[in-house]
Amino acid sequence: MTSYKTDGTVGPWAKEKLKILESYLDAYTKVLLNQGWCAGTIFIDAFAGAGRAPLRISDKNERRSTQLLFDVSSGVYDDKDELTYVNGSPRVALGLKHTFDHYFFIEQNSDRAIELQKLKEKYSSHKNINVLQDDANEAIKGGILGKGLFNWKSFRGIAFLDPFGMQLRWDTLEALASTEAIEIIINLPVGTTLQRLLPKSGQFSETKRQQLDEYFGSPDWYDVIYEKTPGLFGDEINKSENSGKRLALWYRSRLKELFGLSSPASLIRNSRGGHLYYLIWAGHHPKGLEIASHVLSQGEVIK
Repeated sequence: MTSYKTDGTVGPWAKEKLKILESYLDAYTKVLLNQGWCAGTIFIDAFAGAGRAPLRISDKNERRSTQLLFDVSSGVYDDKDELTYVNGSPRVALGLKHTFDHYFFIEQNSDRAIELQKLKEKYSSHKNINVLQDDANEAIKGGILGKGLFNWKSFRGIAFLDPFGMQLRWDTLEALASTEAIEIIINLPVGTTLQRLLPKSGQFSETKRQQLDEYFGSPDWYDVIYEKTPGLFGDEINKSENSGKRLALWYRSRLKELFGLSSPASLIRNSRGGHLYYLIWAGHHPKGLEIASHVLSQGEVIK
């Protein structure tokens, strides 16, 4: 979970995301429990963070509403101070009733990687945990998938892809999809990052446009977001009023083409109602889609 501000804190909306993750992982591990054909399960946390983070609560009213909205007994929150710290995705995955056989926690920041190492030491006696301090794209393609560690005919896995910005490249998604065994839950940071990088003018440097092409895996994002309208001096380029929704729907369709199946996109808002990001599931198995659609539909989805 890397949706940190520069001070290392996360907003209260992080709990909604983590609740969704916990619900899906809990159902996923139950389904694969005692399946004779399954040799093992894998959890990849591509932007793992430090394992837990201080939670920003802006005022008493927001603190009270958070207490009412979320069940703090679910295991997503720290036992000693639920409303001060939030357990990140690594602790959520490790705290499941039916756990995974292999964990890969990827974190490029050295301080956070040290905290993950401490978490590994805490659980090492009964869990197989790997901490990779590396760029998430390289760690997945080279460190996990590229070494032939698993036979994907008999292993199954989930990758939680929760970047704060555009760190995740499309070719990494292609590598995950090629296993036909790994499902993903991905954060599409439309409000937190992408909208800020997509100016109304539609004017980009060559470098920036190439970065966006690599992120989306296609140059077609431009025509999704920008529209041409006739003007006095020729066609004018304008950003679509509903560009965020259009982008999320298009990206979801791209994931469906790549993995075979994709869920509705669930919108996560901040405490003022602003759009932050969309959570989307993609995978190959209809049962996974059924579970993901149910879990994600508990929030606000776009169709």
